Amino acid sequence: MESKAFLALGEEDTRGSKQSTTVGHIPLNNFQLPKPDFVARKRGEFRGESALLGHTAEIRMGQIWDGLSLEIPAFSEAGTLPGMLGTLLRHFFGKAVSGQNGTTGQFYHIFYPVEDMFGPSFLGDTALTLNMNIMEGNTLRNYPYVGGRVKKLTFKQETGQPLLITAECMGQKLDAITAGLSDPTYPAENLRLDYNDLDIRTGAVTRTGTAPTYTNFSSAGTIIKPESITIELERGMEDKMRLDGTDTPSRTQIGVLTGKVTMVLDWEDPASGFSSVDEFAAWLTAGSSINIILFWNTGTQAGSGDNHMLVIDLPVCNRLGGVPELSIEKDPMITLEYDLHYSPTTKYAAGVLLKNTASAL
Repeated sequence: MESKAFLALGEEDTRGSKQSTTVGHIPLNNFQLPKPDFVARKRGEFRGESALLGHTAEIRMGQIWDGLSLEIPAFSEAGTLPGMLGTLLRHFFGKAVSGQNGTTGQFYHIFYPVEDMFGPSFLGDTALTLNMNIMEGNTLRNYPYVGGRVKKLTFKQETGQPLLITAECMGQKLDAITAGLSDPTYPAENLRLDYNDLDIRTGAVTRTGTAPTYTNFSSAGTIIKPESITIELERGMEDKMRLDGTDTPSRTQIGVLTGKVTMVLDWEDPASGFSSVDEFAAWLTAGSSINIILFWNTGTQAGSGDNHMLVIDLPVCNRLGGVPELSIEKDPMITLEYDLHYSPTTKYAAGVLLKNTASAL
């Protein structure tokens, strides 16, 4: 039998309830099983044994899993259930508003962070099941990691490469291992997001709709042309076990949303366009910021007049400087860094818009 390894992602109505039936298949660049961490203690009571000769038992008091990093080549949809990629994003941001363009027919989904993301108006008690399917000899098995949370997202784009989304996840436990799921179905190749279809700009942005639930974005601002760009977003999530009669984490605490943008580009001061020299000089002079908006366009229609797209809107990017990298062997480069701040205008520090054919997430 052909060797297989794949992820089937499902959403749990109640955290820990496992969802291995209604799933979307998401391609991965790497594949690993997170190691379950058993909360255990060694028995140490006076029971007549000689404590100095060694412990006689270890008692498991609970379990948790962490450290799962999914490197996903980005598509506008998942396979089988197109909306499951958006579901993954929603479980990081906490909020998604979906709708359909009545003229062009495509569906749009706007994601943005909310403070009480596990409140009843947002994610509630839902969670993710990460069904990790691998071969055991000639038998396909499903390892369902239940109670999944997405605590960090990274978007990384380099020249000549597809967009990579890295989702760092944690959760409750590895549920009972079962027979493998049915053959996976992946999104069509023409829905891949990559460097050929990326437009990065700073300056004026037209946001359609009412903040923060925008339905579209456009910009005629200054074009930025880096060699690579990385956007890191983190929620400061931490799972906690409580005295509630369960042996897995039942409370997820949320910290301050933090974000960072890193761009590698030429050290230059063009007559027109984005100037890395000006950015460096502005940082030296005083604290200031710019906005950055990124448009990935697959070129494939999701309706009658608009394409599968991904838009990331970063309204306030605070300059953190960056030192020019000088070399006798090549033109100088610079790595510019920014951290993300909340904007009272957009009502978010980072917003993501996804356009595809998924009617729901």
